[in-house]
Amino acid sequence: MVFAASRSLKPYRAAPAPSASSNLHGATNQPLADRCDTVESDLPSRLRAGDRGDTESAVYAPSCYPAGMLLLLLACKPDPVPVEADPVDLVSSLSDGESRAGVITDEAALFGGIAAEGQAGDIKLYNSRAQFVIQGTRPGSYYIDYGGGIIDADAIRPEGVPGRDVIDELGVMVGLGRLMKAESVTVVSDGISGGPAVVVAEGPGAPMQLLTGSLESDALVPELGVWISTRYTLEPDSPLLLMETTLTWQDSETVIEQGDLLLLSTDAAIPWGAGEGLEGEGDWPALIGRRGEVAMAIFPEDEAFVTSAAQQLLSALGPIVTASQGSQALSEGDTVTWRRTIGVAQDLSELTDAWYARSGQSTQTLAGRVTDGAQPVAGARVHILDDSGAPVLLTRTDADGAWSLQAPLGSYDAVATGRGEGKHLDIAEGAGWYSSYATEALREEALLSMSAGAAPIPFAEGYGISEILPATDDTALSLTAPGLLTVQAADGRPATVQIAFASGDSVSSDSRIVPGRPSGLMAEGWLAAGPLSLPLEPGDYTLTAHRGLRFEPYIESFSIGSGKAVDITLTLDESYSPTVAIIDPHSHAAPSGDANIPMSHRLLTHAGAGVDVHFGTDHDHVSDYRPLLSALGIEDWLSSIVADEVSPVLRGHLNVYPLSAVIGEPNNGALRWWQQVQQTPELFEAIRAQVGDGVIQLNHPFDSGMLSAAGYSRGVVQDADYWSADFDAMEVINDSEHDEAFAAYLDMTARGLTPTPVGVSDSHGYRGGVGESVTFLYTDGATVTDAVLTAAMAAQATVVSTGPYLEVTAGGQWAPGQTLTGAVELEVAVWTSSWVPVDRLVVYIDGERGEEIPVTGEYPERLRTTLALDLEADAVIVLVAESDSTSSIVYSNLPWAMAAAIRVDVDGDGWTAPLPAVTVE
Repeated sequence: MVFAASRSLKPYRAAPAPSASSNLHGATNQPLADRCDTVESDLPSRLRAGDRGDTESAVYAPSCYPAGMLLLLLACKPDPVPVEADPVDLVSSLSDGESRAGVITDEAALFGGIAAEGQAGDIKLYNSRAQFVIQGTRPGSYYIDYGGGIIDADAIRPEGVPGRDVIDELGVMVGLGRLMKAESVTVVSDGISGGPAVVVAEGPGAPMQLLTGSLESDALVPELGVWISTRYTLEPDSPLLLMETTLTWQDSETVIEQGDLLLLSTDAAIPWGAGEGLEGEGDWPALIGRRGEVAMAIFPEDEAFVTSAAQQLLSALGPIVTASQGSQALSEGDTVTWRRTIGVAQDLSELTDAWYARSGQSTQTLAGRVTDGAQPVAGARVHILDDSGAPVLLTRTDADGAWSLQAPLGSYDAVATGRGEGKHLDIAEGAGWYSSYATEALREEALLSMSAGAAPIPFAEGYGISEILPATDDTALSLTAPGLLTVQAADGRPATVQIAFASGDSVSSDSRIVPGRPSGLMAEGWLAAGPLSLPLEPGDYTLTAHRGLRFEPYIESFSIGSGKAVDITLTLDESYSPTVAIIDPHSHAAPSGDANIPMSHRLLTHAGAGVDVHFGTDHDHVSDYRPLLSALGIEDWLSSIVADEVSPVLRGHLNVYPLSAVIGEPNNGALRWWQQVQQTPELFEAIRAQVGDGVIQLNHPFDSGMLSAAGYSRGVVQDADYWSADFDAMEVINDSEHDEAFAAYLDMTARGLTPTPVGVSDSHGYRGGVGESVTFLYTDGATVTDAVLTAAMAAQATVVSTGPYLEVTAGGQWAPGQTLTGAVELEVAVWTSSWVPVDRLVVYIDGERGEEIPVTGEYPERLRTTLALDLEADAVIVLVAESDSTSSIVYSNLPWAMAAAIRVDVDGDGWTAPLPAVTVE
């Protein structure tokens, strides 16, 4: 609410009502004279924004206005009264020459994307080309709480076309890790009367809590007095939003670096840099959609950006980009202002064209057409190279194969590429990206597009690379039309398809302009129900299709010509059918800052690899993947558990499940550990309060894990502040690695600890152990629900594996994780598919390697044997299957499997651990 002198004056802001310590801008701690200057300079636009033609309206001005002006402003109504502002229409499309800004009151004004998080109460600026959302003063999701920064941005798209936002956060950074904590975000001009839309966000500097919380020290970002004001101006007809930031220094002399901090989603977009292309950093930071969906860039307005001293440190926290203005010494009372523009469009050349025009730089038109010799090629990337061969500009072809852009005066070459990234998923064409923090309507829109499709965004794939030719205003570039491979599983179930070069990749390409091949393959694909079509460059290939550890692969060699079609039906036979569920209780997708795969793609990769249960363990986010299952058509083959990876940097990462997403809360209710430093025992208490009887899982225990943080070794914990014994599960396999964690598991179980062992992929991309590093979970035939999962994990009913399955029973009952009494006979079978080698079964007793039994049988049942355990004292038994050779057909790891520890109570008087209990120093 703001004060006005009549019923019709309506400036708009996302800020609390003014108090005795604030002025009209909702700001505090700023010198009065400076505030007066700001208000006076804003007055004409404020009157236009509020009046809308009502000559009886006037702003209620603060006392810093000249007396005559104040009397004029208050002439109509001496006693100001609070009034509610009529909302600005932020939903309707705008025409050329128009721009708008206002507080969002109708959620239909918001737009989607992989990082969409705008809410009612935030502020939107848009015109006929671009749209931006600035977070209000509410707490935000992801890792930056503070308002006043850009949280969503996208090109204006036709009705029914899903949004493509890729910004997590974009805000001002003053010195290392000091951000603006906006106390007010004010619409200065809503644009209704013409001209630009203008919004001002301002507030003091505050620590980047992710940084101070990660390092558990406030000293890294000392408290300093600074007032920050950022003015956002969106002119009509421009995709560029001008950002003007002014610092008012209120502290002793300090050398300060100023710039911007951008957290982005690399799941759907990749960095592009002028001079470096796809290899990243250039003179100004840019992003392009992996399949041409969107482009974004930040351009300097005055001085060129410089390399940030903070970039390396911040990059360790996630995909963070800085746009630094350099450093300078500031004394109390000093002010400094810098300007830059952020742009968003469907094509990067739209942004560079606008930037050159804005800066008044002399340019020339480079243009042309890309064909396959006969037909136009839509969605091809055209790279403009300087005289050293470095890519300096980028554009894409339209539906007619045409392209055009502005370039600074000089001579250039051009090359067209249409290889694509080589990743293909069985999802409707034009499908949108799902964000856990988008509004319900936008989430539903994304889900509908996954099943029904939406208007496709052209993207050339399988076309290869053109010749490099001189760039002119009529450049003719030629690509080779692909062949089309269509694959379908005979049983209509999900599967993974890999297309390998028969004799190596014959195309020699510059990684600055062509993405690398996925794992050295021509292409990969993931089927839901199928069929799936993959455009391929003409050539000879070998197809390998698989469905994880329990199935036989399908292999076929084929050749494909330009413009030709090949259809292949995949036969994937199940080698064995264990009465267990295959789960992967650790993987990542778009909500995780360090992942590079959307949520929908994550589910398809799991389903295609034969996983039965996916866990949404994203870093510090509670994301519910379950609504996507039916939209993708895989609900019969895959389920999902709502979870969170609590990820304190110095104390070890912990998975927590099952949870429920708290819609509307920051990060859907995830524990925000970085906001306060907690010792590990207190951290576990907070997690236990959240998960109750659920599971706390130690992740990668010796690699950013609790065991390394606490200094655990052979039953001794060296640092009690970094230790808690209140964990339920422990990763023994993480992406095929197990040696160090396995040794710790043997030691712990011999000392009386009872963590449930799990095998996980911890995948952050399309591979990374998906389907290869798994947990077989025994549920006695029950479907894996939250309750069934919790009970099975509490019973330690697991076998962890990168290949074999160990079936271990005692008296016909499941044995792993159990306590058995008296003389014990274990029935053991080792199962594998034909392509998984196994050489021996090893018996560990009390943590020591014991009997080795050769495995020589044919698949699928490689071994069946009875182990009669003649024990003199209580013991703990761990069974392991090993191999000396890799399973090279589908996966390349050394197959290994371990059944959860079996405790044997020889005398029936209660089991006693064979080794002394863990000691905490």
